[in-house]
Amino acid sequence: MTNSIRKRLESKLIIVKIVFAIVLVVFIGRLAWLQLIKRESFLNAANNQQNLIINIQAKRGIVFDRNNKVMAQDIDSYSYYVVPENIKNKKNAAKKIGRLTGTWNWQSKFKKHSRFLWVSRKTSKQLEAKFEKSGIETLNRIIEPKRVYPSGRLALSLLGRVDTDNNGLSGLELQYDDYLSGQDGKAVLKRDGLGHCYLFDEEPLVVPETGSDIVTTIDLNLQQIVEQEMTTALIENNSAYGIGLFIKAGTGEILACAVLDSLGKPATRNRAITDQYEPGSTFKVIATAEALSSGRFELNDSIFVENGKFRLGRRTIRDDHEYDTLSVGDVLIYSSNIGVSKMALELGDDKIYKAVKEAGFVTPLGVDFPGEAGGYIEPLDWREHYLANISFGHGVSATPLQIVSLYGAIASGGNLYRPFFAKELIRADGSSRQLARQQKIRKVYSSNMTSVLDTLLRQVVLKGTATQAISKMVTIAGKTGTALKLKENGRGYDWRKARASFVGYFPADNPMVVGIIMFDEPKTSRYGGVTAAPVFRCIAERYYSLPQQLVQSYASSDQKTMYQEYKASQISGQGINNILKTTSGFYDEPGWESMMPDFKGLTIRQALILASKRGIECEIKGSGIVDKQVPQAGKSLKAGTIIQLRCNSG
Repeated sequence: MTNSIRKRLESKLIIVKIVFAIVLVVFIGRLAWLQLIKRESFLNAANNQQNLIINIQAKRGIVFDRNNKVMAQDIDSYSYYVVPENIKNKKNAAKKIGRLTGTWNWQSKFKKHSRFLWVSRKTSKQLEAKFEKSGIETLNRIIEPKRVYPSGRLALSLLGRVDTDNNGLSGLELQYDDYLSGQDGKAVLKRDGLGHCYLFDEEPLVVPETGSDIVTTIDLNLQQIVEQEMTTALIENNSAYGIGLFIKAGTGEILACAVLDSLGKPATRNRAITDQYEPGSTFKVIATAEALSSGRFELNDSIFVENGKFRLGRRTIRDDHEYDTLSVGDVLIYSSNIGVSKMALELGDDKIYKAVKEAGFVTPLGVDFPGEAGGYIEPLDWREHYLANISFGHGVSATPLQIVSLYGAIASGGNLYRPFFAKELIRADGSSRQLARQQKIRKVYSSNMTSVLDTLLRQVVLKGTATQAISKMVTIAGKTGTALKLKENGRGYDWRKARASFVGYFPADNPMVVGIIMFDEPKTSRYGGVTAAPVFRCIAERYYSLPQQLVQSYASSDQKTMYQEYKASQISGQGINNILKTTSGFYDEPGWESMMPDFKGLTIRQALILASKRGIECEIKGSGIVDKQVPQAGKSLKAGTIIQLRCNSG
């Protein structure tokens, strides 16, 4: 080999070495760039291919009634998802999912959400079973909390709703969403080695925090009674809807709040708080109180009520009855539009306007519920006819809550209290704090004035427009209301359409509960004394008859003997026999403990005491005296027996 050839080979070898050196340097540099500089981004990319981070919904807190009965809570449920990019036969999978869910366009959804797609959230047990047998590719499930209402439709217009992600949408669920909702966690869905499915890591990245519990003022016992009685009346009266609202006298605690449609189903909005109406004759108490407190009128002063027709300018004010003269007290008792108009006209618009505002109208009361309405009244100066209309509850708008709160002030010595729903917040760690408490807004009437009004409201029931509210079991005081509705063209009132109401309290001699019943466009009668007052009476009798209400009532009244006998029956097991033996066919023979007692002839109150002592649950229809029972007396008494009692007003 010549020197020239050797030199050429050496030079080529050097070039090859240089090239290899350059390639090695580039490779090492590239490797360093990938491993050091771009390491995080590539790790993230790898994680994104293998993992998916999703939210884990926190359980919402429980909503309790005042007696710690559960009104709303979360339970575990299954939610199903698929991984579209791993589905081989997408057309077949889309058809199967469509048949199960009743929704379609799943193939387009597969394209938009290739890595993770919810198929069905928080499924029912029936749908869960179908999914488990479906054979849908990549179908998997996770556990999510599902909001349930153990009492079914009971109080739903009050509780409200949540969405699929457990966020409050309406009612108390929305009002207290920040407390109830808790804090969501985070979890990793991981693809297995073959890339076929996603599985949870054993531990979540962020553990969800359960929301706080809320204890409300609601008494589910009263809520159920109200909804049952209203449903029956709604169907009988063929009303468009009904409202029932009850508060605890002297505190502002709301015990029951029901808004039902014509078939007795919960309405979508809580009209008792969010809607405002012309209240009708329940408003007459304001002008009457102002007339008496002004010094211009005495209770027994006579007012000429024009034999039922009173011409005021170009308008005519009418009464339902053609009275000649009525005393100031009788104007309220017999609900004279003309009489209360004349009192208001003499007092003037300034005094009536001030009295309306002081009584809690025109502005919201501040209840803890979303969308509270405040009512409306025209600014001064008023025309005479408008002033007259205001005095008997037309031309002014108010909420049922405002009306009940005013009568609550009358029942509790003249103090107006802020109404509220939530009493206590209980955190997940067991600690608690008070959410709301009794809060006096202002003194509306003096004690002397409330005493006068109380006497008149009792007379309304005993001899006035609300005689159908008379009860043999519990004393009731209150006022009827008939508010005509405006014509569709807005020109005048339609005499065929009205809202009928009764607002009152019981027991009248020691008020515990204040409430209103209102029906929209009842077809049988437009008068509150005919449609609403009997329903109020039935509710009062049933609630007052519950054993716990008996104890509270007797403990706070002068009926000490009855209370002591009742307590003795609970302690000794003998008192109940002595109380009831003379008024019932109660068995006093060997083996009577295992036999069904005879409830016929008992009042509801007596029947409930007896049933409580014997461990029997009752379903009661009607009010008054028990005249029929199923099972019959003398039948074998088994654990968990439920007896149906039918009552009449006797």
